[in-house]
Amino acid sequence: MFGKRFRNLIIGRQNYIDSWLDYKNAVFRGNLILLSILVGIVYLLVDWVNNITGNEWYYVAAILIGVVSLYLNRLGKHKLSSILFMFLINVLVFLFASNDQYRSGVYIFFVVAAMSSIAIFGHRQKYWAFGFVSFSIALFFLSYWGGISIQPKRTYSEAYISLNFAINFMIAMFSVIAQLYFLIAINNKTEQEILAKNELLAKTNSELDRFVYSASHDLRAPLRSLLGLIEVTQRTANPEELEQCFALMKDRVHNMDVFIKEIIDFSRNARQAVKKETIDLFGIIQETINDLKFAEGMEQIYVRLDVPPEYKPTTDKARLKVVLHNLIGNAFKYHDPGKEMQEVSIRVVADGVGTRIEIADNGLGIAEEHHEKIFEMFFRASEQSNGSGLGLYIVKETLARLNGKIELKSTRGEGSVFTVYLPE
Repeated sequence: MFGKRFRNLIIGRQNYIDSWLDYKNAVFRGNLILLSILVGIVYLLVDWVNNITGNEWYYVAAILIGVVSLYLNRLGKHKLSSILFMFLINVLVFLFASNDQYRSGVYIFFVVAAMSSIAIFGHRQKYWAFGFVSFSIALFFLSYWGGISIQPKRTYSEAYISLNFAINFMIAMFSVIAQLYFLIAINNKTEQEILAKNELLAKTNSELDRFVYSASHDLRAPLRSLLGLIEVTQRTANPEELEQCFALMKDRVHNMDVFIKEIIDFSRNARQAVKKETIDLFGIIQETINDLKFAEGMEQIYVRLDVPPEYKPTTDKARLKVVLHNLIGNAFKYHDPGKEMQEVSIRVVADGVGTRIEIADNGLGIAEEHHEKIFEMFFRASEQSNGSGLGLYIVKETLARLNGKIELKSTRGEGSVFTVYLPE
């Protein structure tokens, strides 16, 4: 309700909070304390405007109690903050109620105090909650019928009594409404978080099922192929056949190595925290090209670079390298050998909002009906694809961790353009 900066004022650094539930309770407690400080200021101003003296020290005490409780809340001493706040607020209400000979509505604040006790301590500390509820009830009876008056009796005008009753009523009503709103807002956010986590869990379970099925297939297929090739080598002594078998074995092992690397990238992206640093984007792109350019069959591809050498954005270097390696690698891998000129164009634009990286090629392209599915796990858009189908899925998930996104424009037979957006 008070925004991020007010939440920081209320609870201080979040590493003092043991859990998300404690965090929400700390925010609620802090909002309630701020509300009590505001109430003390309002009463102080009302008495000052009406030239009423003698009560200002009680209002100042209420404000100071709120400040101390807020400070304890910031330090993470949540229980102590709650006990101090509820005890002294009950005592202050009792001081005014015991002297309320005009029945100006001060007693209603015992209801507010009792409700605050339950809201602040909650179910986890229900004994403290009901203890302070009982304390509020006891003080009410003591002030209403006990005949105890700590303050001297004062005579007030009829206008001031009516004004005081209206203020007491409105502040009590606003306090109750504010508490209910805080609680409803917290519950609503909790419900949204639970729904989001349930959706994420369902997505994770679905991806895990697909991952286990496809990964086991993609790992077993080259192993079965290797076994077959080994049997062939055992049955022949022909040097040409042996050389061909060894080349095929090497290709199968290479495919397995690439697939295992993708699994590692997928796992790291899901588990490791984002580590932001200033990077040499031109250098990373050049390094990626050098890693891929001299692979077999890629020498004839012309690479066009439009990257400002001096541009150094801030992002997660390891994750960006995974993204670039997959996208540039695909641009090389799915070139069109039937075209006279095969090229890949890489362009970087800094527009003040973030970084835009465009990787374009004039390769085989992707049919339009596959555009929506291309970033799904294990999806292969082309019959010529010999990859695992994990690469673009990893790119999308990696960019999601960086708060970025990716777009595709492609025409079958003409080429593809992948555009990566990274926030500043």
